[in-house]
Amino acid sequence: MSVAGKVAVLLTLIAVSGGAFWTTIQKGVQYISRLHQVPCSQCTYFTGDYRLKCPVHPIEALTEEAIACRDYECRKASIDYAIAQPIARSYPKN
Repeated sequence: MSVAGKVAVLLTLIAVSGGAFWTTIQKGVQYISRLHQVPCSQCTYFTGDYRLKCPVHPIEALTEEAIACRDYECRKASIDYAIAQPIARSYPKN
């Protein structure tokens, strides 16, 4: 094989490898951006414990299936609701 043929084969291998690398990077970025849509960490039911992340949907928690969770309740909204509720106080009778 001549030098020009070896160079052509080498350039072809580099081009194919570069294309495969670029495709892998794109798929990785898409996957990560999809996982950033998972709302579990902002949910009221999220425990933060690695043994039981969510008592409502323990298998789907922190996966792509949790993106459309029908039981999602924003933690901030529930905190705001709790703050807005009047506190019932009982005073001792004299």
